[in-house]
Amino acid sequence: MSLRGKWLLFKTQHSQLKQQIQQAFLQPSRQNRAVVPEKFPANMVTKEREVFGGRLLTVASGAPLPQHVLLFHGGAYTMQGIDSHRKLMETLVDQANLRITYVDYPLVPEATVDDTLVFAMNSYSYLRAQYPDDQFFLMGDSAGGGLALSLLQQLKEHQEPLPAGTILISPWTDLSMMNPDLKTAAKHDPYLTLATLKKIGFAYAGDHPVTDPLVSPIYGNFDNLGPIQLYFGANELLAADDERLLQKLKAAEGTPIKARRLKSMLHDYILWNKLPESKRTLKEVKQFILTGDLD
Repeated sequence: MSLRGKWLLFKTQHSQLKQQIQQAFLQPSRQNRAVVPEKFPANMVTKEREVFGGRLLTVASGAPLPQHVLLFHGGAYTMQGIDSHRKLMETLVDQANLRITYVDYPLVPEATVDDTLVFAMNSYSYLRAQYPDDQFFLMGDSAGGGLALSLLQQLKEHQEPLPAGTILISPWTDLSMMNPDLKTAAKHDPYLTLATLKKIGFAYAGDHPVTDPLVSPIYGNFDNLGPIQLYFGANELLAADDERLLQKLKAAEGTPIKARRLKSMLHDYILWNKLPESKRTLKEVKQFILTGDLD
């Protein structure tokens, strides 16, 4: 673990961050303007559309490579993307010269999985039609990672063309929060709480059982999903479920997997973009996207 990582862990463990995060999840603002065209550097080309009850924002250089990432942001299905998501997009455009689309999907409490997953499906089909020559990748952090995995499973089930690969960062894949190991894991997480996530999970499920694979993709089928990268921190509440996910991915057929469990790292650590661990993860992600090679 890097010195910067140790400092971040100490700082978050001795702050009011946990209380602030829970309040933000349960009383989300809809005034966040963190990921909008005017916030990106002038040398980047942006294209924004409001479609299917949500918003898509595509960002690229003037002459991008054919790789195209669909970014599903985290925030417990209640919060919009934040500045760190925009900076992540800028880094990938700057360093890999790819095209990236921010998927601003419907959120709880205004929406449930029926709205959100349909929006993701429609957005994927829409972007494939808009950019027929692009090679698509799904990338999601936290709740966005769970949504990306649900989308991937649904694409396979409906026999739609699959993306070239999928990147999952600290994905939230079991919204039931019933895994008994989560109680131990919760003691080490400085800002996620079991009770808050369980409450949001049932709200997101709407009329579905919370263990429906549409809601919680860990209960879905993992065969033939294509290559997947999985990253998560050892000090996060969801580590116990991400370990379960990893075992299911390893047992699946036709789903190559590369996973890293980072010692003492926080949930969604990649959003702290100055961490050496985040930089190493992004280096591996870029290599995967540009070459298609998990190794």
